[in-house]
Amino acid sequence: MSSLSPAELPRRRRPSYLTRRLAALRYPDFRTLWLSTVANQLGWGMQQVLLGWLILELTGSAGMVGVIYAVRSLPNLVVGLAAGAITDRFDRRRIMRLSCAAMLFLSLAMAGVLFDGRLAAAEGGGSLLVGLLLLSTFLMGVAQAFYMTARQVYVYDIVGQRRAINGIALVSLAQWTGGIIGSLLTGGLIAWQGPAAAFLVMGLTYLAGLAVMYWLRQAGASAPRVREPLMENLLNYFRTLKNNRVMLSLIISTASAEILGFSHQVMLPILAKEVLGVGALGLGLLTAFRFLGSALGVFAVVGLERLRRRGLLLLTIIALFGLGQIMLSQSPTFWVAVVFVVFINLMASATDILHHALMQFSVSNQERGRAMGSWIIGIGAAPLGQMEAGYLSEATNARVALLVNGAALIVLAVVMGAVLPRLRRL
Repeated sequence: MSSLSPAELPRRRRPSYLTRRLAALRYPDFRTLWLSTVANQLGWGMQQVLLGWLILELTGSAGMVGVIYAVRSLPNLVVGLAAGAITDRFDRRRIMRLSCAAMLFLSLAMAGVLFDGRLAAAEGGGSLLVGLLLLSTFLMGVAQAFYMTARQVYVYDIVGQRRAINGIALVSLAQWTGGIIGSLLTGGLIAWQGPAAAFLVMGLTYLAGLAVMYWLRQAGASAPRVREPLMENLLNYFRTLKNNRVMLSLIISTASAEILGFSHQVMLPILAKEVLGVGALGLGLLTAFRFLGSALGVFAVVGLERLRRRGLLLLTIIALFGLGQIMLSQSPTFWVAVVFVVFINLMASATDILHHALMQFSVSNQERGRAMGSWIIGIGAAPLGQMEAGYLSEATNARVALLVNGAALIVLAVVMGAVLPRLRRL
């Protein structure tokens, strides 16, 4: 036995604040996934700037900006259920690799069409180019839906339930880090070399992300050991949805935030070009600060991960999300708009992370793919909000559209808190 008194025994050193916040990075496969996510989300950030700017240049229509963002989000609603079932059935790493390869191919195909220039120069080529852009955007959205579903579930596989919020938050940080760099890069590329070069570089970012993903070694300690047949998996999903009111409440909450909150991204190209007059470079800056706000939201959620009333926290954040949109609608200058874009997206990021985590907590280990498929279905409601925001802006102006949606989001958070007690008590 030790002859030391209790006072003389060495005390166990408590992990530092930073160590606790970066706990998921202790896992080698998580570090690999984090790096791959940064590379892939460079391309995603580039899409945010490139699609809105290019469609506005080709058509001159604010409504079409809403349409192209809606087309990109529509696959979430169409393939969300299948993505969840397939993620529960197959190796998540393989799904991520195939999805990334598809986004690489589509980016390079659009770069080739734009570099060639013959389609745009031909009679009626402008309309054909718009149609081709919409088609490639839809297919990219399909690939992105499968990628996001598999990635979020794989995070839980690696780190387990105890570190799930930390892991999801840090992967979101990687996502927003890539988004910041990608959006800044795209604004400069469009101004310097044009959209074709931006599509080419976007393809190269997906290539880098795909290459890094081949370093992933483990399926993950929490990956299901028994995998149901695909049809049985789908049938069990509907049974779960019928009986699990918590998950149903979270789907409603996700869809509501997407329709009235995340649709603010449609307003950014319109604000940059027609209200604030800052051009493509200004749009790149606005989008970069949007991703910066999202990154700050990661740290906010990680700092609150031990709170018990996470459902009430979620509803409060949704209300603040709406308040930020109201303030953005009244911004008199570009830099004031930047401040509120950061605030809005801090709340948006926190909303996303809490939805990711709470959905996976609400089901068994074998059903987590379906839970993330439900989240994909929820964000599949985004086209309704994106088209509404685009056409409301065209009928009135961008400021009115932001004001209306922000006020509606606050009202919705209050109503959900009143009529969905299960969500409030999570």
